[in-house]
Amino acid sequence: MRIVFMGTPQFAVPVLDALVCAGHEIAAVVSQPDREKDKKGNLMHSPVKEYALGKGFDCLQFDKVSLNVDAIAELAPEVMVTAAYGQILSKELLAVPKYGVLNVHASLLPKYRGSSPVQSAILCGETETGVTIMKTDVGMDTGDMLASVKVGIDKSDTTDGLSAKLSRAGAKLLTEVLPDYVSGKITAERQNDSKATYCKKIVKADGLIDWTRPAHEIMCKIRAFNPWPIAFSYLDGAMLKIYSAEERADDIGEAGGIFVRDDGLFIACGKGSVRLTSVQLPGKKVLRADEFVRGKKIAEGSVLKNV
Repeated sequence: MRIVFMGTPQFAVPVLDALVCAGHEIAAVVSQPDREKDKKGNLMHSPVKEYALGKGFDCLQFDKVSLNVDAIAELAPEVMVTAAYGQILSKELLAVPKYGVLNVHASLLPKYRGSSPVQSAILCGETETGVTIMKTDVGMDTGDMLASVKVGIDKSDTTDGLSAKLSRAGAKLLTEVLPDYVSGKITAERQNDSKATYCKKIVKADGLIDWTRPAHEIMCKIRAFNPWPIAFSYLDGAMLKIYSAEERADDIGEAGGIFVRDDGLFIACGKGSVRLTSVQLPGKKVLRADEFVRGKKIAEGSVLKNV
């Protein structure tokens, strides 16, 4: 089939690659405008753009793709596929391809509609999530569903790791569903709006840890916000980013209290505790907790705070 693919982050790359490997014709790839910069201040290509250019595909970037319907229509796609593209598509744009627009969404719809389904599933302590192939409409992930697949969430999964699993599962499901959808073998199923939940866009401030919460909840935040924005707290007024940790059942003191022991760096929570395993101070590199303790004198009675 002749396809216009829309996607931006790494999650979308295996989906695009699966379409290519399945022999579909990629008329063009559309990705969000370059915004991220490297350490030298140079704009970086999105993962999808990097892949597209490497394959010799045209990569289009629009500030607002819905204002460029004619440019997409000129490509004459039979179907459009989106995966974490990052823009809402207008009714006019959705009407361009003969078979509409299919979206690869990283949740079991109608649960976790919105922009952060992977983070939200981890944050909420889910043990299972999945991927849904849906027909895009003008709502926020409200379109009819073609198929879904479940994916387990391991206790060690970060957003990066879970996204990779979901991406692979979604890529495989899409290539299986697409021919049956086009041939009319699949009947789309309406979502049950009464069971819908929504997730918000994640911002850096969301990473602040409230140590009065249970250790399990804090661990979910640490995992959900890796690789971005990274969960954090404050040590002696300096932001301490926490990249990884381990949940412990033992109560060791007042919430936020720091305890240095031979076997690690522990923080007391509202219930239970966590053992930090990798952290970072401003302007420093990410360190294992044992390296951090050797280089940073932590006074007895020190506490991690919210400010």
